Amino acid sequence: MRHSKNHKLHTLFRCFSKQHVKNNLGIPIKPIFIRTKTKELSVAGIVLFTMLITACGVEDTTDHNLESNLSTPINRMLTGTVAIGLPIKGDIAIIDTNGKTLNTQSDADGTYAVNLGGKPGPYLIRVKPDNSRLPTLYSYATSSGVANITPFTTLALFLTYQGELADSFTGWATMHANWSRTDLEKSHAKINANFATELQNFGANPLLYDFFTVPFEANQTGIDAFLDGYNISFDHSAKKYGITDSSGQPVAFNENIDTTDYYIGARFLPDDTADWKLTWTPEFNGQQGKTIVSYPGNKIPWNEERFNEIFWKQVTEIPSQATVCNESPNISCDINVRVTQLDSSYNVIGNGEIGTLVRGRGTYHSNMNGWFQQDGQSRLNIDKSTTWSFSWSWERIS
Repeated sequence: MRHSKNHKLHTLFRCFSKQHVKNNLGIPIKPIFIRTKTKELSVAGIVLFTMLITACGVEDTTDHNLESNLSTPINRMLTGTVAIGLPIKGDIAIIDTNGKTLNTQSDADGTYAVNLGGKPGPYLIRVKPDNSRLPTLYSYATSSGVANITPFTTLALFLTYQGELADSFTGWATMHANWSRTDLEKSHAKINANFATELQNFGANPLLYDFFTVPFEANQTGIDAFLDGYNISFDHSAKKYGITDSSGQPVAFNENIDTTDYYIGARFLPDDTADWKLTWTPEFNGQQGKTIVSYPGNKIPWNEERFNEIFWKQVTEIPSQATVCNESPNISCDINVRVTQLDSSYNVIGNGEIGTLVRGRGTYHSNMNGWFQQDGQSRLNIDKSTTWSFSWSWERIS
């Protein structure tokens, strides 16, 4: 088909034409690597993913469900335990940012596992127990991994979002933009600070312990024994909650408690005085781009959830399929770019001391196919697979 001059489409060819080389078909395919000075992962970590599609202003032809067009299905498992002390068997609903729901069930031991595929996060999670006398519980996940569902994950969400929590399933597609893991961590820290002694008694470090992401078994030992000791009730319409101990006595909760030095889910305790060196290297089809080195201070993702909140949020905003074409009266074309696979990794080596490394990698596979023709010349058929990736490492240097 021929695109009209007034049809506002942009393309890889327009974005990078002056700095690309041509392949054996005469099509410019080699990307430039943008030199970016950064103080935040949100710039350094995602620029490679966004510059191909988002920066070029292509036409988004699908919703942001990455699995809908994948030639290689994404295997992204979400697992966890549903418990109030005793395990809970029930129906679990996981809603993605398109407002679409993935349903599963927890087993008799309270565990569940489900493949998120390419469904975009973050995700709000709700469980309705088979035993109708038990309360509905909530949880939250930025990506794949562990998402437990307990009265304390529900309390953290309630403290953060209160009246929005129970109604969020009907409006999650728009409401999720106002939710963040960082806000949730602040409320979580208040819970840990209020129950610091009790958490320590059951073997958990209150400064770091994450009710959402730390795996546990509903076997009445460890953190599950801690859950056994409390009952939490919620009145979502009145924005009220109440906590009692196992004997039915009220438990005071101070919402203004000091949470200094609480880093929920951290793989190590961050140090505001530390300096970290960031090394970031992009690749295109196995060819390494120019390594960027900067010194962003202490703004690093000290847990995987913080990395996922940046990485997956940005990647899932990239269209899974897009139409691109160079606008010209002498050119006709029909070219599509399709995501075929996404991967990421995160790892910490060390405990926050000098020399600690925080490493990760992101990979984005896509396929471009279609045709391209200049007037008076033969049509060029296009079928190119590409792999964009970046590797990054923060090293504590002082």
